[in-house]
Amino acid sequence: MFPPQLARYVIEWLTKPGDTVYDPFSGRGTTPLEALMLGRRAVASDANPLAVALSRSKTAIPSYQQVSSRLKTLTEEYSASDIDISSEPDDIRMLYSDSTLRQLVYLKSRLRPNHQVDNLLKAVTLGMLHANHSSAGATAGFSISMPNTFAMSPGYVRRYITDHGLVKPNVDVFAMLQGKLDRMGLPDEAIVSGSAWMQDATKRPPKSLRDNRAKLILTSPPYLQVIQYGKYNWVRLWFLGQTPKQVDATLMSSGSLAKYHTFMGSVLNQLREAVAADGYLCLVIGDVRRKDGDLNLAQSVWDEVASSQGWHLHGIVPDRLATEHKVSRIWKNNVGRATKVDRLLIMSPTKTALPVPVNLSWDRPSLPKKEPSAL
Repeated sequence: MFPPQLARYVIEWLTKPGDTVYDPFSGRGTTPLEALMLGRRAVASDANPLAVALSRSKTAIPSYQQVSSRLKTLTEEYSASDIDISSEPDDIRMLYSDSTLRQLVYLKSRLRPNHQVDNLLKAVTLGMLHANHSSAGATAGFSISMPNTFAMSPGYVRRYITDHGLVKPNVDVFAMLQGKLDRMGLPDEAIVSGSAWMQDATKRPPKSLRDNRAKLILTSPPYLQVIQYGKYNWVRLWFLGQTPKQVDATLMSSGSLAKYHTFMGSVLNQLREAVAADGYLCLVIGDVRRKDGDLNLAQSVWDEVASSQGWHLHGIVPDRLATEHKVSRIWKNNVGRATKVDRLLIMSPTKTALPVPVNLSWDRPSLPKKEPSAL
C-alpha cells in the first residue's frame, strides 16, 4: 500500500490523458483510482479476489444516484424473517449482532458479481466489515471493535472479546452504507475508465491488454516476508465466499530471496507483453529488515533479475516517507515497522528518455460531486 500522491505524481509525469495505466498487483486499487481521476484508462488485476473486488470499484465508478437507488431497492426488499443465519460460522457470528448479520448475509447473496453499481456497494461493505469503536460509542464498521486494518486470528479475537467484555453493536447496515455513500463525493455521472480482473501476474496478460498495451505499468509487487493476506482478511473473504487457505495458496509469500527473484523474473517476463515499446514500468519495492542489515530489494531485483532480461534502467528513487504518514503502519502499537524505505524502480522495455519531471503537488483532483438527497 503506497500513498495515492505517489501514484498520482508518477501518472502525471509519465503519461498523458487517454493513456492506459496498468497495475498487475492492484491491491486496494490506489493506482487505478488515481489514473481514473486523472483522465487515464485504468486497468488492474490481482490474484487475490479481495483485491479484485476493491479494484473493480475504482476502475468504473457509478453515479451517486445509481448507487443510492440500488441501495434503496435492496433495503425495501429486505425481510429479516427470510434470512437464516444459523449455518454461518461461529467465528463470524461472534463479530456481529444477529440483526446486523442477517443484513450482511442478505447483501452477500444479493450483490451481483462484477456489476458496476454493486461493485461499489460490495467494496464499501468490505471496508466496513470491521473497524474500531470510539469511547463515546461511535463506530465506523459493523463488528465488535477491531482496531487494526487486518483481522487478527479468530482465536485471538475471541479472547480479546472476552478479556475486554466487548458487546456486539446492533447497527443498521443499510443506513451506515448510505451514510458512507453520502460522504464519498461520488460523481453526478458514471465514470467508466477501464476494468479489473483476476490474474496471476506470472501468467500471460489477456489479449485485450497485449493488443492495447499500457503506457505505464505502476505497481507494488509483494515484498519479502510479508503477512499472509488471506489469513488476515478472513472476515472479508467470508463475505466474498472465499477461504483464507484458498487465497493464500495462490499468492506469493516467502522469505526466500532466491524464490522471490524467480517469481519476479516470471512477472517481468510477462509484463513485457503488457507495456508499450515507448512505455514505462515502475515498481514500488520496500527495503527488507534483516538481522544482518536492511536489504535494498529494489536494487536486488534490478541486479539479479531485470538487468539480464534487457530492461532499460532509468533509476531507483528512495521514498523516505515519515513514519507517521506510512500507510503500512497497520498495527496499532508497531507503527511504521513494515519497512524503513520504499524505492521506486523505474525501467522501460527499450532505451528511451524520461519526460521532464512535473511539479510536485499533494492536492488530489476531485470528481464532480452531487449533494446527497433524502431517499
